Amino acid sequence: MAAIGAGAYIVVLGSKLSFLLDDWTYILDRRGFDLDTFLQPFNEHLVAADVAIWKLLVALFGIGSTLPYRLVSTAMLLLSAWFLFVWVRRRIGARPALFATVPVLFLGAGFEDLLWFSSISFLGAAACGLGMLVALDRGDRAGDRLACVWLTASMLFSSLWLAFAVGAAADVALRRLERPWRPRAYLVTIPVVLYAIWWLGWGHSAESALSFANLAGTPRYVFDSIAAAIAAVLGLAIPVASTTAPNGLDWGQPLAVAAIAIAGRRVYRLQRVPTSLWVVLAIGMTFWILGGLDLKAGRTASASRYQVPGVIFLVLVAVELLRGVEFGRRLLGPATAILAAAVISNVVFFHQASESFLSTSQIERADLAAVEITRDTVDPEFFLDEPLAGTPYLHLDAGSYLSARDHFGSPAYTSAQLAGSPEPARLHADNVLAAILAIELKAAPAPPPAGGDTTVADATGPAEVPAAGCVRVPGGPESPLLRLPRGGVLLGATGGPIEDLRLARFATDEPSVDLRTAIPAGAGGELKIPRDRSDVPWRLRLDTGATATICGLGGRQSS
Repeated sequence: MAAIGAGAYIVVLGSKLSFLLDDWTYILDRRGFDLDTFLQPFNEHLVAADVAIWKLLVALFGIGSTLPYRLVSTAMLLLSAWFLFVWVRRRIGARPALFATVPVLFLGAGFEDLLWFSSISFLGAAACGLGMLVALDRGDRAGDRLACVWLTASMLFSSLWLAFAVGAAADVALRRLERPWRPRAYLVTIPVVLYAIWWLGWGHSAESALSFANLAGTPRYVFDSIAAAIAAVLGLAIPVASTTAPNGLDWGQPLAVAAIAIAGRRVYRLQRVPTSLWVVLAIGMTFWILGGLDLKAGRTASASRYQVPGVIFLVLVAVELLRGVEFGRRLLGPATAILAAAVISNVVFFHQASESFLSTSQIERADLAAVEITRDTVDPEFFLDEPLAGTPYLHLDAGSYLSARDHFGSPAYTSAQLAGSPEPARLHADNVLAAILAIELKAAPAPPPAGGDTTVADATGPAEVPAAGCVRVPGGPESPLLRLPRGGVLLGATGGPIEDLRLARFATDEPSVDLRTAIPAGAGGELKIPRDRSDVPWRLRLDTGATATICGLGGRQSS
């Protein structure tokens, strides 16, 4: 029931989102079917399985909805949780296994792994790695063969597999007195040889952050990773500086000191470190050490993307330390209370993160709608980056996006949906539209002549500038919003300078496109507006100390 509830909750919230950040790399940059498409590293990872899954889903369902993708990524999380439950149950029983697994299902601090489909790189590698551990528990040849298959599958998802590979090697080496190591060595050597071939052919070209500074800082990174995982599993990771970035190190660090001390005392009482504990320690420590060695921006120990595998490895180690401990009924009440508090805290955190990503998705859909509205004239190399798009989660060029959109459908708002979207989304869409259309105010040799077919704008409400007529705007700090005709307008500063001109189209609260050009008194300006696929008119607000005249270009000729 816990798995069903968690899965449904994640799918419902996640399916409201658009594709985020790394998702676009898979959609736009991995369109081919040659070896390079599958084997080129993503950062430093081999992601052949990720690419294959992306291609299958894009071919079957397109990119109009993230629901199919969310179902697949959530299924990977549930598979990881199931393998973890089975592994823990074999060691300390069903009820403790449930208590150990539920926090992974509701891990709000790991929201990136739960809400970004590109995080199947970690979820897939973790699920397959846990499958390997369950297979190794069989202790027979069939189990070794299954373990080899699971480890190889993990290798195809991300470099997280290396942690499981070290664990598998430890199992083979340390159990050599129980089972000869030579007949078992293949379960590690096969995926390692395949990985080495990939690295020689493709992986060596990936950027690496390995440095002496990272090496020196790795012990601290490992400690902070353990602290972050403890804070995450207990629901103590909190948003930092009003963002959705998890931290919790203020709580996690003292708890980590206590946990390490307790673990040391437990090992001392055991008088020897059991083989199975060495195996899971090797897995967790490899993951955290490699993270410290490759530390760079966005890869801090408390980063959300590392919390799901980090908590899983923490659970593996804790369970091995607890083997043989009797769990009496007197512990049930306190354990339940701690679990409930942790789950509630994590759910709240997860909901906050999903709301933040929902706002981001709305801005993305609006930005992409702007690209589609202007597709007849947009430069294929026009690039949506953070300053313009209003979000760091959308980095793409118009040509690649429109090509993918034509093949796989559109995740963007329609023009009607854009008009009804939240104000921040419409505001950013206006900025993108103005940038693509290159709307700018240019000097005109003379202002439009006064008189003739001219109306006076009502200062209390919007006014429409006719295509073949003029509107006279009385002086004031802000004019009414003037609906502009297709093609654009001529402006005349007939009574005094026009000092501020701002455009809006879909936004309603405040025009966001600043033309950043003033018109001196007695001068004119020309504002041409290229046509696109939307009939929604642009609106203009200006600041002038005296009367200004605005005429549609349809009835006036600029020189």
